[in-house]
Amino acid sequence: MDSDGSNSRAVEDGPSTVFQLARAMVSTNWEALPPEVQNMALNLVLDSLAVMAAGSAHPDMRYLRESIAPSPGPCTVFGDSVGANIQDAVLLNGSTITVLQRQDGYSRMKGHPAIQLAAVLLALGEERKAHPKELLNAFVGGYEASARIGLGMGGVPFHLHDIGNWVTIGVSAAATVLTCSGDATAVASAIDGASSLGLHFDRWTTTAGATLHHLYPAVACTTALNVARGVKSGLSARVGSLSSFYGSFLADGFNGPAMLEGTVSGAWAKYEILNGYYKLYPSCAHLHGVNDAIAALLEDERFREDDVRRVDVRLFDEGMAIDCSAPKNDLAARFSAKATVAAAIRFGTLDDPGLLELEALKPLMDLISVSHGPELDVHKPSGRPGTVKVELKSGRVISRTVIHPRGTPRVPVTDSQRLAKAMSLLGRVYGASGAERILEEVYSLPQASSLEGLTASLRVHGPVCSGGM
Repeated sequence: MDSDGSNSRAVEDGPSTVFQLARAMVSTNWEALPPEVQNMALNLVLDSLAVMAAGSAHPDMRYLRESIAPSPGPCTVFGDSVGANIQDAVLLNGSTITVLQRQDGYSRMKGHPAIQLAAVLLALGEERKAHPKELLNAFVGGYEASARIGLGMGGVPFHLHDIGNWVTIGVSAAATVLTCSGDATAVASAIDGASSLGLHFDRWTTTAGATLHHLYPAVACTTALNVARGVKSGLSARVGSLSSFYGSFLADGFNGPAMLEGTVSGAWAKYEILNGYYKLYPSCAHLHGVNDAIAALLEDERFREDDVRRVDVRLFDEGMAIDCSAPKNDLAARFSAKATVAAAIRFGTLDDPGLLELEALKPLMDLISVSHGPELDVHKPSGRPGTVKVELKSGRVISRTVIHPRGTPRVPVTDSQRLAKAMSLLGRVYGASGAERILEEVYSLPQASSLEGLTASLRVHGPVCSGGM
């Protein structure tokens, strides 16, 4: 390929691929989208707002807001009743994304497009007084571009975390759709520009309980915002950076043609947003097969902590790679099979409060063993398999294996499960009536003339719930 810069590792016709993605993004039209795509987009917007709102109530996030002390502006900061400047708003809202480990995911490739898009586009939409359909067009187009870039990257290298990588490129482009009024050339420049910045983060901060980890999505979101602003100002990108730099050095197996899968003549012919998934547990998705298995056993067998003699957990290889056997805080606990299984047994269900009481969980965690189940490896990447076997003091042994957890495209989340998650998370900050109002505002966006109703519903009137969990 030709690029304006020398790089012998350039491996695909990057400029034409990038421009076709950009053209598809700017041609995304809410009115022309299939109803199932519209529904999925609104569902993911609601899910993302709920996750960020509940995350903002975590003590770590309250301390971060106090430390940054955002200056006034037009943009919502979750956990605050006063608007802030866009840079602080995107930083603070982005920081909430991983706190509870409940963010959305994309089932065909590791990454979390919807919530990073929501964090950036909400702030930009508020600052620019964008029409709701402009925001929704950018959201859907950004998801589609992000997903295809992820497919082209072939995944995330083993040593890197799946926050703040290929998704950032798509979010940068989506933000540019708003800042540059649908200019495909500008959007293409944002794709290459974000690629050249090459964000990549250490995978192992999670199991170490290193809470600066929460700055990964914050840095990714502010990077996307700044790329869009830079392109708007006239800063230029090196054409071909997506393939020649990012694809060559930060991909797990670059495949340029995959980025145009499901596109025809610069338009979406199918929608990858339908391959998004919802996290029903406050834990790493690699543990969700295990989390589903213990939930099913508890529901079917009705046993309690005092009934348990021992528990054996088997994980697929990638689950074992991230598993933390001795978590020191709730971040690490969300990456721990022992902690999440113990919390489910002790409290009857796995939810955030149970992961804050690690000392109380320790006696039960000591009864749990975790090992690799090679027989489970064949089910990835679409599956997140896990097996839980419980030996009861009565002598009975009960076991459950789950290959595809609930919330994934193979076992879709039900409307009641999805809404229960959103209402529970929003209710922690806004109360039941406030949560209902936000739900109504989100689903009214296609008919709304401005974002003011949604913005007003998201501003906290009074103190955030002190427990936050």
